[in-house]
Amino acid sequence: MPANPLERLRFLVVGDVMLDRYFWGEVERISPEAPVPVFNLRYVTKSLGGAANVANNLRGLRAQVELAGVLGEDQEAEEFISLLKEKKIGSRGLVREKNRPTTVKTRIIASSQQLLRIDIEDQNPLARQTAELLQKELKGLLKEVDGVILSDYAKGVFLTDGLTNWVITEATRLGRPVVVDPKGLSWERYRGATCITPNLKELKEIAKAEGLFTKEMPTVCEHLCQKYNFSFMLVTLGPEGIYLHHPEIKKRFPAQAREVYDVSGAGDTVIATLSAFYSAGFPIEEVVELANRAAGIVVGKIGTQPILWEEIAPFLQSH
Repeated sequence: MPANPLERLRFLVVGDVMLDRYFWGEVERISPEAPVPVFNLRYVTKSLGGAANVANNLRGLRAQVELAGVLGEDQEAEEFISLLKEKKIGSRGLVREKNRPTTVKTRIIASSQQLLRIDIEDQNPLARQTAELLQKELKGLLKEVDGVILSDYAKGVFLTDGLTNWVITEATRLGRPVVVDPKGLSWERYRGATCITPNLKELKEIAKAEGLFTKEMPTVCEHLCQKYNFSFMLVTLGPEGIYLHHPEIKKRFPAQAREVYDVSGAGDTVIATLSAFYSAGFPIEEVVELANRAAGIVVGKIGTQPILWEEIAPFLQSH
């Protein structure tokens, strides 16, 4: 197995953190009370979701990680912190907001099929004092890392006025690459990021908003890179793979998945792998090949699970 160049690197993941809960069981009959399935619960598992899943993917690749975001003051926050400690993910950038619940996604799964998802969340911008405290923590952490990832799930962190632009500006001033997983149509707040990684649906939405809905993907990406000052873009295309729009190379990479069980979290794997190997100095085409390979591996897993160094290392060695 090749030596791991990521172990010496440290990353800061900023974004909307959440706790993923899975209720595993079976459905064998319909309820006599109503025409609904009766779910027999067998066991419950918990994992890191949202921006925390990005951090977990970086840890799976054996990089060092600090996570920044907002939790509530509730039992779910304690469970979340416990999982971070288990994974050895730094929590110095996490702040609490008293009247805000920790974001939780609960999935009901029977025979590997998701029946229902239950969400607990607050999608409003952060309280002013919370945002100020978060910015204070980020100011210190940005000086200590090799790369920054902004993971936007539209749960409040990046809806806060000025915070996103400040993070990107400060990271750029310090010479840290910033990779963004966007949400929504307000891309002005991502201005100046090194790379942005929308999926195809998000790209179509922003293209329509920019009056470019009828244009080809390279034209749309070129317009967005110039308008918002991105160095390059990576578009995840689901079963069609990944499209890279870079000054030196514009290329579609076909999907690598052999079997697809669960696509949740695949975008988190892509942005984590991309950021890790880009910060390690790998050529951009090889970086995207690795990110594409990693996505193909994680969609073959059930539930939100990270890529592991042991899974990607054979591909590195063979190339």
